[in-house]
Amino acid sequence: MSAPRRNSLSRHVPAAWKAAARAMVLAVLVAALAPVAANAAPEAEAAYTLERSAVFSLKAADGHDYRVMAAWPEGPAPATGWPVLYVLDGEDNFAIVAQTMRRLARAGARSGVEPRLVVAIESGSLARRVFDYTPATPGWKIPAGAPAAGLATGGADAFLDFLAGRVAPEIARRWSADPARQAIIGHSFGGLLALHAYFSRPNLFDTAIAISPSLWFGGDLIARERAANPHPVGRLLIAAGSAERGPDGPAVAAGARFVAELKGATPPARATFLELAGQPHGATMLAGLPASLAFLSEKDRK
Repeated sequence: MSAPRRNSLSRHVPAAWKAAARAMVLAVLVAALAPVAANAAPEAEAAYTLERSAVFSLKAADGHDYRVMAAWPEGPAPATGWPVLYVLDGEDNFAIVAQTMRRLARAGARSGVEPRLVVAIESGSLARRVFDYTPATPGWKIPAGAPAAGLATGGADAFLDFLAGRVAPEIARRWSADPARQAIIGHSFGGLLALHAYFSRPNLFDTAIAISPSLWFGGDLIARERAANPHPVGRLLIAAGSAERGPDGPAVAAGARFVAELKGATPPARATFLELAGQPHGATMLAGLPASLAFLSEKDRK
């Protein structure tokens, strides 16, 4: 039996062409089977940015540069200017506060949240944050085992001077801001700073929101500030999670007791306590945010 005949065309294809074809097929197979690099990104991709926002730096009296982030509502400002919410720990909280504010404000009366200008200040390193957010406590240091033990404290008043003297005027220069409606929100040591401002700078903010504040700091420093100023003029919200416990015991008990004493004064302070059921310390800022923003609204201003 004669051998099978080859395809007549193949006999006339130059060997170089056959080699090139085999190389092309091999290259296609390799490309198809090769894994995509984990960090590869098309050149056309762009980073997500927050609409109607800006970032700039301001220098404090000690020469430290702070990054300031701002997000403003859509449309024209009210005749008195936008109310302003100053947000501490800006690198962590700016985007979530601004976006939550916008989403809830779109719901109008259903959410009880009105549009606000959100201004966040970056806290920087842990050492800088602890120094900036803690009031001066001569003769007292954070005890061993407590949060931030060993770090320098006492820069709160200088930081509030920076907010009042540098940040607020720059915000008013760039945007239409209502000077009578300036609020501050902070978590943990940031909540401590919000409380210190509430008692020591009554004309700086009309509303203070302190989430999981470090009431234990300074050996009951904030309780002493409350006793020295039993009739604060602003509004105050303190929130704490039922799953968090500080050096002074369960956070809910400490916060609720602090607010009860404020409201028991004559005349009673405009203070509110919010328990965040089941929330640990690290989650309370996010868990308490919707209620905190509603607390700022006109319908809750009493």
